[in-house]
This record gives sequence, structure tokens and C-alpha cells, in this order.
Amino acid sequence: RNTPTVAVDAEGGITLRGKTPLILINGRNSSLGNMEQIQANSIESIEIINNPSAQYDADAEGGIINIVLKKNQQNGTNGAVALGTGYGAKGRINSSLLLSHKAGKWNIGLSYDNRFAGRIRKVDGDRVNFNISSQYYLTQRRFDDRIDRNQNLKLNVDYALNPKNTLSFEAIGTLIDEDNDEALTNLVETQNHSFTNKYTRRSIELRKEKVGEFALIYKRKFGDERKSLSANVSSSLNNNKENTDITTQTLLENGSLPGNPFLQRTYNYQMSNVNNLQLDYVQPISQRSVLETGYKGILRVLDNDFQSQDKTNGTYILNPKTSNIFDFNEQIHAVYAQINAFTGDRQSPKMRYTFGVRAEQVWNKGRGKSNSLTVDNKYFNLFPTANIAYYLCPNEFLKLSYGRRINRPGLGALNPFTDITDSLTQRSGNPNLKPELVHSLELGYSREWDKISFSSLLFYRRANNIIQAFTILRPDGVLFTQPLNFGNSVTYGSENILTANFSKFWETNLSFSLFQQNIDGSNVGSEVGNSVFSWYGKMINNFTLWKGSKLQLIGVYNSPIATPQGERIAIYNADIGFQQKVIKGKGRFGLIITDIFNTQRSGFLWDTADFSFSRMNKVDSRAIV
Repeated sequence: RNTPTVAVDAEGGITLRGKTPLILINGRNSSLGNMEQIQANSIESIEIINNPSAQYDADAEGGIINIVLKKNQQNGTNGAVALGTGYGAKGRINSSLLLSHKAGKWNIGLSYDNRFAGRIRKVDGDRVNFNISSQYYLTQRRFDDRIDRNQNLKLNVDYALNPKNTLSFEAIGTLIDEDNDEALTNLVETQNHSFTNKYTRRSIELRKEKVGEFALIYKRKFGDERKSLSANVSSSLNNNKENTDITTQTLLENGSLPGNPFLQRTYNYQMSNVNNLQLDYVQPISQRSVLETGYKGILRVLDNDFQSQDKTNGTYILNPKTSNIFDFNEQIHAVYAQINAFTGDRQSPKMRYTFGVRAEQVWNKGRGKSNSLTVDNKYFNLFPTANIAYYLCPNEFLKLSYGRRINRPGLGALNPFTDITDSLTQRSGNPNLKPELVHSLELGYSREWDKISFSSLLFYRRANNIIQAFTILRPDGVLFTQPLNFGNSVTYGSENILTANFSKFWETNLSFSLFQQNIDGSNVGSEVGNSVFSWYGKMINNFTLWKGSKLQLIGVYNSPIATPQGERIAIYNADIGFQQKVIKGKGRFGLIITDIFNTQRSGFLWDTADFSFSRMNKVDSRAIV
């Protein structure tokens, strides 16, 4: 949330320029997809790559955010402990412990952290079904009461075989428990606001997730510091289980109960394994250029078992229409080569440039055991990239970048089972999705002065076969949403970052983006498509009140963003934080108030020929921690 140009919504969704980025942990693809699972004090740095080179995964059309976790750099035995608590609508508490030892050839670190928090969420949905007179108005009011319990254990071991060879082992274990109690009320009325029906739907969901991640890394140094060799093998295992009991109760207009409730239960068991194999080699080819080349393999295995059961005559009976076992396997094999070079002096070059190409072969197969549905895709693509930086002076340069990327649909988008948690607003995956291909072009300018730095870039992005959610209104009054391939989208705009140290008392960072997004959905329907101008701004102010102190004020605004049938609403909030060093700098005390004015919410507005639908989500984002 404190990172310039990065937008985080109330649900924890992360976007760059309106797109979801590829998130890496220590440079690796990981099963730790939810950033709330990682404690902030365990993060060393956050790297943002808007237009990646051929060295990085092609499946990063929204950019890359690499989370680098802390590793001990001090000799001897060291330790750190952190305790935190807070209160929003409910209480929350977290803690962490870090122990490390570095001596001789060994560097060993062990850490544990946890987070226990209660959260509530309110959802208001208002829909008009233009072509169903008996179900013309639908009013939905939902309240979620959630408890999260997250625990992480991390181990890293570095061993220097000799001054030029290092072997490292990293392991992360995560336990996640989430209990969610959801109460939903549906009121259906005619076009004249006459009562049609009303019912309540209560869902009690218990979720348990276990994640284990292991990596073995080898690094080789050479006499020429520009030459290097690295290899790593990693495996990430995820076991996720969700069990939900659903009770539906019909109500009469006067609120009385006409009969017994309808009982259902579902379970969603998912097991996944993501393996990474990576080899990178850098070879100098002249005094001013190096060749970078390498291989990366990603092997994914995902098994998803979803069952829905209805209680009939005292016995739960499987509903085959909403149940499925879906297995998915994917292999991605990539090789890349790129030239990094400069002209002029090494310390003060006149020009830097990178030209590269990445070749990727993908195989994926999916099979639905319940409905005999199969997915079988095989495709090969080349992804050229180019970056040229021209220095007007050592502290001022122009940069031109081009890259071709891909957005491959994952299991969640391909899995055809239907989510019936909300019986009137259902969702499903689409096994027929094709990957979307993206061309990205950027022209940037950057300048540094003594106390001020400024960077600005113009970007253009064209995506074909874009993957977007599309919703239809069925004759029975159910809204059904499924991802589809649309024709194309074009996004262009400007991104700017200004950093200034006005005095020892005040420093500020201002980032803002302006972009136009045009979505063409004519292949789906004549009225499908949208064109929206959006902008994003974030200001981070740091004040030093006295020695060892820091006061931080953050303001964020993310304007509406286009969707094929409408737009996502604006997101805005303000945070304040204070930190004071204590015990001669060996300790710190902090106090944060998030979403001071309680304005942060998320949602969308859809308007079509068949229906209009607005949905607003409000999480208890205002809290003291």
C-alpha cells in the first residue's frame, strides 16, 4: 500500500495501470498468492517492473511485482521480535520472531510470524431485470463476519562452498484458517414494486489451507564480475479445503416463515503443486556488452474437487449439475537470450540498450471427471523485447521500450464448475478460453537533481483475445458470469513519479497515472464494449518531527476503470502512521490509522439492454494498528 504506482483495493486486489501484475516471491512463482499472508516486517524490498525484458516470464502482461524477503546480512548471532495489535470493527493481533547466525561459511536464518484478525464486510446489490416483469427489482443485502488466522515459518541456509560458489536452501511453511459467516437477504419485486418473494440465505464456510515451499539455489562467481551462473529448483505445495453449510429460508411479505428451510452443503478441495526449474548464465562478449541466456520450466499440477449436495428427506443428495472433479496439468518451457550493452564510458554511458527474445512452449490439459469435459491446449510463441536508454547527461535520460507478452488463463478461469453460494448471481469458469497476446510500447524521460527526481513515461498497450468476465441474465432471473475472449483492448496514457526532499523535515513522493482504455467486444455482442478515461494518484509524505521519528501521511485515489459491461467504481482513502526509534535505534514503536475517513470500498456498475446491476462492497478498512 505504501509503494508508488501500486493500487490496492479494499479486498486486497493489486493492480498496476488497471491490470493485475505477476507477483513473484524472491524471483520465483509461488503459491503465496495472497499478499496478506506475508508480514510487512519480513519484506526486504519490493521491485516493480512495468515492461519486463526477455529474462522474465512472458505471462506478465500487467507487469511484475517481486517481493524480496529479508535475509540476515550481519555477522554473529542476531535476533528481532515484533508485536502488533489493532482494532477496526473487530480486534487483530500479530507478532514475529527472527533468529539468525552468520559465521564462517554459514548463514542461517529462522523466522516465525502470525496474524489473527476479525473482519466484517457489507455488500449491497441492486438489480433491475428489464425483461422479467415478475422479477423486475432485486434488492440484495449481505453481511460477512470473518476470522483469519495465518501463521508462517521460514528457514534459509546459505553455505559458501568456496569464495566463488554458494549453495542456498529456503523453505516457507504457511497455515491459514478462515471462518466466514455470511448472511444474505434477497427481496424480489415486480415492476410496480409489488412483493414477489423474499428469502434469506446463510452460508457458514470453514477454510483451511496449508502451503509448503522449498527452493535450492546455486550461484557461481567468476574472475570477471560481469560473468555469473545461477541455478535454482523450487517446489510449492498447496492444500486448500473449504466446507460450507448453506441454509435458505423463504419468507412471506409479513416476515413469517411458510415452511422449513432448504439445506445444502458444498465442499471445495484443491491441491496444487508448482515446480520451477531455472538456469541463468551471463557471459561478457566485449568490454561494453554481455550476453544473458537461460532456461525456465514451470510445471503445474492442480486437482479441484467441488461437490454440492441438497438435503432431501433427511439425507444429503449429490447435485450433479453443480458438482465436478477437475484435474489440470500445465508445462511451460522457455529459453531466452538477450544482449545488454552500452556506449561511451562505463561510469557515464551515452547509451544503454537491451535486445532479447524469449521462446515459450506451453502444454496444458484439463479433464472434468463428472461431465467428461476436456481441455487440451498446445501453443508456441516468441516474445521479443527491446529497451534503449539515451543519456542527455549522467542524471538525465530518455528511454524507449517494447515488449510482447501473454496472459494465460489459469485453473480458476478454466474450471467449469458453477459457484452457487449466491443462487441468483452465479459464476463459472470457461474451459474454451484462449490466451491473450499483448504488445506494449513505452517512451520515458527521467531526471535527477540534488533534492528532486522526476520520471515520466508514455505507454501504449494493445491486447488481442482479451479475457474479461461477461454476464448474461437467464430467463429464470439468475445472473450468470463467465470469462470470455473479447476482440481486443487498447490502453494508452502517461505515468509520472516525482520524489522531493524539500528539507530535513519533509520528503514527499507523488505518483500519478492518466490512461484511456477502450474495450472492443463486438465478437461477443453488438452492445458489448466500453471506453473509459481513468486516472490514479498517490501521495506519500514523510515528516521527521524529531530525532528517530517519522510521521507518514498517504492519500490515494483510483478512478473508475472500464469493464466490457460497465465500470469498476473509484477507490480512494487516506492513511496516517507514526514511528519512533527507541533503545538507541535497536527498537521501534509504530502507530497506524488506516482509511482515516472510512471511504475505501469496491464495486461495479453494469448497464446492459437486459439488466442494470450495481454492487458495492465495504470492508472495515478503518482501523488503528
